[in-house]
Amino acid sequence: MNMSDFLRKMPKAELHLHIEGTISPVQVLEMAERNAVDIPYSTEAELLAAQDYGEPALKNFLDYHYMCSSVLRTGRDVFEITERYLNRCAAENIRHTELSFDPQAFIERGGEFDELLEALNSAREKSAARDGVSSHLVMCMNRDRSQESALEMLDLAEAHRDTITGVGLDSYEEGNPPIKFIEFYRRAKSEGYRLTAHCDCDQKDSTLHIRQCLDDLGVDRIDHGLHCLDDPSLHRDIKERQVPLTMCPTWRPSDPEPRRLQALRQMLDLGLMVSINTDDPEEFASRYLTHTITEVQRQGGFSADDMVQFMRNAFEGSWLERDQRDRLLQELEEHRTLYPH
Repeated sequence: MNMSDFLRKMPKAELHLHIEGTISPVQVLEMAERNAVDIPYSTEAELLAAQDYGEPALKNFLDYHYMCSSVLRTGRDVFEITERYLNRCAAENIRHTELSFDPQAFIERGGEFDELLEALNSAREKSAARDGVSSHLVMCMNRDRSQESALEMLDLAEAHRDTITGVGLDSYEEGNPPIKFIEFYRRAKSEGYRLTAHCDCDQKDSTLHIRQCLDDLGVDRIDHGLHCLDDPSLHRDIKERQVPLTMCPTWRPSDPEPRRLQALRQMLDLGLMVSINTDDPEEFASRYLTHTITEVQRQGGFSADDMVQFMRNAFEGSWLERDQRDRLLQELEEHRTLYPH
């Protein structure tokens, strides 16, 4: 079995995936027309060209991301993109995925929280029954909004508590430190939610934000977390506490290779529980997980054992029940033996 086949057939898990980032350019155009949403692009080629995000990269990416997600106006829209992504998971042998979703913007556009959750759960149930794809929901709060708005989302989520596994924090990072949401996280923890938060790459006060996530918010997982490498005390604490890091080595059309390959190698060598994820696969040239990990392996020079370790970290860092996690880890170990060493 060659490396490409080994990676394609490997049992996979994905922990850092925004469902709004799975709207294909074709779907953006179709839904914009269907829902009478005015967007500044009229062709698929124009949308793809816009994915070469210049500096400031995070702001420009998020501006594009929110423009694309603005076409989501109904439960039908949400069901269609979720079903499409989960179908992709089945085709790529992604056995478990944890889907982040942003309720605040959907409600602001006129949708209802119950409608959003019904659409997400209908697609999840269909995929689980038909293809055996396991999934969890992570309700993400936009950090540029108020803590009061985030607390309102917890109120709305109460009726759906059995279908939302965790909460997270995303969006524009500068000027919006994790500590801004400490009461939201305290309440979410008291209500039994699992906790994660974005600490994005190349942002001001990144190490401070990671420290706040660890010590003040008490998160179970950190999304990205690249800059723990800048502070030995941080990456030592992360290793000691076994806090998973969900790195996304995405790349833009003009990038020569996946970004942050050296950081991935360093994290792996340090023994951190780092996994590889796609973040927003329709908004980067890296696209979906099999393509991402194949290019990371090829251009980063990672071994088969390295790639298995990344995926082992993903299963271990998931919020699956222990018995299901162990079954999937066993499948992964059996797959590892298929690659000649």
